[in-house]
This record gives sequence, structure tokens and C-alpha cells, in this order.
Amino acid sequence: METTAQEVNADVLSDPIVSQVSDPNKPFSVLIDITLIPGQEVEFERLFAPVIAEVRKEPGNIEFQLSRHPEEPNVYFLYERWKNVEVLKAHMTTPHMSQFWPKYFPMIARIPNIRVFMERDLQN
Repeated sequence: METTAQEVNADVLSDPIVSQVSDPNKPFSVLIDITLIPGQEVEFERLFAPVIAEVRKEPGNIEFQLSRHPEEPNVYFLYERWKNVEVLKAHMTTPHMSQFWPKYFPMIARIPNIRVFMERDLQN
């Protein structure tokens, strides 16, 4: 999948997440299963490490953590927590994400599975 930064539409990327959020004004978590083409792991991690650092500085990002499967080195799990939909949409258009998308898409073996969970405050 060859693409350029100009071809990446932030709304198209955020829609699968936003469509699962039941209240756009409340915090939510995103779980993303990423399967890379075998052999792309080193390059993916090299490119994604500075992105992680930048995302963690974004206003409204609560958590952003990448994990790797111990037996399937090309399988990753990304855990994200966001304050609300507005900050997630802003995240999708940041320079570090806009520059990352065209490099990332050719590395993936399949479209990532994305699940959204709304935070629950059971103390109230």
C-alpha cells in the first residue's frame, strides 16, 4: 500500500474510533491490534519510538503504550487513553502522526482491529 502524507485523511483514520465512542465528551480507551509484515519490526519500532514520545506530550492524551507479543514478534498491541473525541481528532492531524502514516501503512499485514471502551466511574 503506497501512500503519501497528502493522501492520508485524518477523518478516515479517526472515524473507526469515533464511531464506537458513546459519549464524545468523556474519556475512553482504544485497543489496537497491529500485525506487521514479518521483518518490519525493527523499522516500525525505530519510526514509532519518537511518535510515542510526542503523543504522550499531547494535551488530552492520558496514556499511550505499545506492547509486543512474546511469541509473534510482528504482532503488537497499542493501548491509548484519551480525554475526549476532540483531542483524539486533534491527535490525528499532528505533524508527528501525519509524517508517520505514509511510512506505517506499507508495513502492516492487515487492517488493524480497533476496539473502544468507555471509562466507567463505579465510585459514584
